Amino acid sequence: MDISDIFSRPGKVRGILIIKNLKTGRSFLKKTEDAVKSFKDERFHLDLSMHESEELQSEYSSLGLELFTIELDTEAGPDDNLDALLEKRQQELLDNGVSLYSGPSR
Repeated sequence: MDISDIFSRPGKVRGILIIKNLKTGRSFLKKTEDAVKSFKDERFHLDLSMHESEELQSEYSSLGLELFTIELDTEAGPDDNLDALLEKRQQELLDNGVSLYSGPSR
């Protein structure tokens, strides 16, 4: 889902954010209660070389912003369990051969 769609919404959007390396397809998933805030936070931390995933940060720093996307992977409803949704999406990506970055939030 294009992240720009959620910037125009009046309320917070819950779900799973994905940061994808366009060169390798490797991805980082993170649950969020506020996708707009999380998008800004993730970009801020990557730009300042302070991201929680050292592997992602290393590749972002060497390859540059142009080879990464940050999007809302899955939108969650108000009653959805984000932990369960995150685990499900991680498994789906792994089952499809997508390599995932590790990080403390996983």
